[in-house]
Amino acid sequence: MKLTTKKLESLIQEMMGRRFTQEQEQKILGIIIKCNKLMLDLQDVQGFFPTIINGVYSYDDTIKAIKDLTAGPRQKQKIMIHYRATQRIANILEELNQYLVLLTDLELEPGNLARTTKGMLFGGALLSPTTATGINIKLDELAGLMDTGIMFLEDIESATPGFFGEGNLGFEYMRDVADSFHNNYSDLFDYLERIA
Repeated sequence: MKLTTKKLESLIQEMMGRRFTQEQEQKILGIIIKCNKLMLDLQDVQGFFPTIINGVYSYDDTIKAIKDLTAGPRQKQKIMIHYRATQRIANILEELNQYLVLLTDLELEPGNLARTTKGMLFGGALLSPTTATGINIKLDELAGLMDTGIMFLEDIESATPGFFGEGNLGFEYMRDVADSFHNNYSDLFDYLERIA
């Protein structure tokens, strides 16, 4: 059997792993673009993490501080905006998680697709929501702030039961989604760092 250049290239590709077809690369690019769009949607979330969160925890008696805080309509409005913003972030992250896992599982090969993924999903311009005070949150810091923001909501519900209404408020779900995002985002970054 004569080993032609074409057969040799095919053999090398087979030894290195699978190669995506142009159609598959286009589909993967579509996933990357969707991830980028969802990350940009995070930047549009308003009212997340108001200063009152840090203010409450500066008091020795947190329960009293929360009860005082929730007594006025102005502060209640800020709290409800934060609650809705936290829910919105969790919903975006839930969808984003699926795509991040898929991109990691696809085991992108070194080359243009991997560089494109890294640039579009880990480029320096990407941020997550801006806090209510105007501070830009980095994507790798989002899970920590979500945890603190959710803890604040849990403390309000504990100090003033029924503040957010009845039923499951989704605090654990939101926390789990944020933690999963942190892990999935880190895993994809680590993978791309290894192959790039």
